[in-house]
Amino acid sequence: MHQDWTQRSENTLSQIRQLMENPDPDRLELVRVMRFAFTALGQSLGGWMQWINSPEIMSSFDREELHEMAKTVAGMIEKFIEYDVEITNKGMQKGLEKQRAADRTGVRFVI
Repeated sequence: MHQDWTQRSENTLSQIRQLMENPDPDRLELVRVMRFAFTALGQSLGGWMQWINSPEIMSSFDREELHEMAKTVAGMIEKFIEYDVEITNKGMQKGLEKQRAADRTGVRFVI
């Protein structure tokens, strides 16, 4: 199972890299890349949750290994959530701009 997971993950990384090779992607292609990447992230997170919830697996790591994993994962997630907040704020601004424009034209916009 471990080798299958690793091979699938390597294939996923290769696909993400291939999707990003296009020097001039259109908007739909960019959305496709993000959709694929988030699907891959979800699958990876599912695997992590299986490990984290298994005392048998987690007890095989020593304290230093667990500390390094926690530090790395927390750092990545911190950066992701910071980016999430930034993009959410941009999206909200764009939604507010559309609402203001609709108010001026009499068209109602619902977020």
